[in-house]
Amino acid sequence: MQAEIISIGTELLLGRIVNSNAKYIAAKLADIGIEVRYQTTIGDNPAHIQEALKIASQRNDLIIMSGGLGPTLDDMTKPAVAEFLKTNLILDDQQLDRIKQKFVEQNRQFVETNIRQAQYLAGGQKLLNHHGLALGDFYQNEAGTDVVLLPGPPSEMEPMMDELVPILIDSYHLKHQLISTVMKFYGISESQLMSELDDLVSESSRVSIASYGKGNEIWLRLTIFDDGQDDAQQIIDQVQQTIAQRFPSYYFSDNVQESLAAIVVELLKSKHKTITAAESLTAGMFQSTIASVPGASQIFTGGFVTYSNQVKEQLLGIPAEIINQNGVVSAETAIYMADNSSKIMHSNIGVSFTGVAGPDSLEGNPAGTVWLGLAGFGETITKKIQFATTESRKSIREKSVMSALQMIWLQLK
Repeated sequence: MQAEIISIGTELLLGRIVNSNAKYIAAKLADIGIEVRYQTTIGDNPAHIQEALKIASQRNDLIIMSGGLGPTLDDMTKPAVAEFLKTNLILDDQQLDRIKQKFVEQNRQFVETNIRQAQYLAGGQKLLNHHGLALGDFYQNEAGTDVVLLPGPPSEMEPMMDELVPILIDSYHLKHQLISTVMKFYGISESQLMSELDDLVSESSRVSIASYGKGNEIWLRLTIFDDGQDDAQQIIDQVQQTIAQRFPSYYFSDNVQESLAAIVVELLKSKHKTITAAESLTAGMFQSTIASVPGASQIFTGGFVTYSNQVKEQLLGIPAEIINQNGVVSAETAIYMADNSSKIMHSNIGVSFTGVAGPDSLEGNPAGTVWLGLAGFGETITKKIQFATTESRKSIREKSVMSALQMIWLQLK
């Protein structure tokens, strides 16, 4: 079965709003085996809406449209679609009463144009909007392509799309469904990761393996169509397990909502360990990242931001000769920062950051030179990282934090 997504909104065409709706709808359709071959974006213009419908109806079984269901004069989707389908718009009195009640509750004056939001296509199935006011539609067209109308705001569209999925499965008797999972990695390049999976990609013809960068992480998406002929879930689970075993130092989660920081915090809590940090080039970014995780107060009580050499000496007690002899960007300074911060804060673990965020060099070290220190696992560990000199200050600092989290994670697990 083939579908097209039509996104409606002049703001989308002008680039003022990111079209997250098309991405969400496409993913939901893929999950149930409906292929999306086309995505079209048009402005709030009735003639353009009908032109897009004409083209889409000639090449698809299903059209899903989002946007233009509101009460203002530029919300023209329903009238334009009704005219194209040669049907009428019907007023749902119950929805209208609900809209009026919302206005009373919010102490706002009801405007007659809000009646539009209570209309739906005659002959279609109205889709309730539990997070907004505009009704959606599912119009099964005996004479042509079926049409779905969804609201534009993602907070309304996404839950309505979720409720539409089982309706589509039932209406089209869909059996082939997509099973998908994500694997998240850090510390390995996308090219190296995929290169080391070449054999697995060839062997696992049933399972599609695609990689893409997501922030500072690399994500793999594994997908398989469940045609009911075998245990598709078991097949994709086996591939995932094989990949996980190959990259134990880089693969950290299959939960898209779970960050490496959250994993570290949970490990620290489970082992009843506390952590502190002494940060130079990252200027508190590591501590802020840890503190952003719910429950972080159980494992983190505070730390240090020691940007200048003088403050490193005053707050952390690092002897001036250590910095003078070895430089501030050095393993020796990183060791003192990690050791002394954990001692002063009475924490089980201390992590340190010293380096050059750029764009200028420091002590002969180019931008992107970073030393990390990690105390609390026997002898204090240090790690030197050389990020590309073309990286921005922001990127170098963010990757330094991620690298430290990876060091801690590997030691804890």
